[in-house]
Amino acid sequence: MKKIKILIVDDQPIVCEGLNTILQLEKDFEVIGCCRNGREALDYCKQNSPDIVLMDARMPVMNGIEATEKITRLFPHTDVLILTTFNEDMLIIQGLQKGAKGFLLKDMQPEELCKTIRVVHGGGVCLHPEVTQKILAKIADQDEKSAEDNLSDYDISQLTNREKEVLKLVGKGFSNAEISSALFIVEGTVKNHISSLLAKLKIRDRTQLALLTQRIHDLR
Repeated sequence: MKKIKILIVDDQPIVCEGLNTILQLEKDFEVIGCCRNGREALDYCKQNSPDIVLMDARMPVMNGIEATEKITRLFPHTDVLILTTFNEDMLIIQGLQKGAKGFLLKDMQPEELCKTIRVVHGGGVCLHPEVTQKILAKIADQDEKSAEDNLSDYDISQLTNREKEVLKLVGKGFSNAEISSALFIVEGTVKNHISSLLAKLKIRDRTQLALLTQRIHDLR
């Protein structure tokens, strides 16, 4: 079995030790390192190739948001999950904008943590529904008119019915394999549909697609 290689990045030793203990119990996980800040994480990724980085948002030297942007740009095969709390809405927004594949709440249950890591490693994204709604509400509060204008730019009428089905499942955090199983199509076709969605909607990545589904009523 090929294990999922995980790097933990948090400046609190007790958090690193706790996560390491939980993750090492899973047969398909391998914690390959722990770093104390974003700079250490970036240097570590240069020497190693983690599949998943669990990245704390607030750290000294280089925070998790800046590190996320650099890691996702320099190492596209490494996925980053932001470690956060409910009251760090703006940090979550910034992390997603910088390429994170989702976020983990620090008080989540171990089984949910492990499930999230597997979903993201399988090509999915993970956006906690309650926190996602808070984020979207904050965006709207900051600039309601801008949010409406941006939304109007997304013309879903150009999408095929199959692309809309794929988009819905992306919004639910499904991985490519899960979408393939749900729609009875091969994973290669799923990848092609997602590439088409990104091109038609002029969206940068899968995370932005997932957020978009929360704002388009016709897809619900």
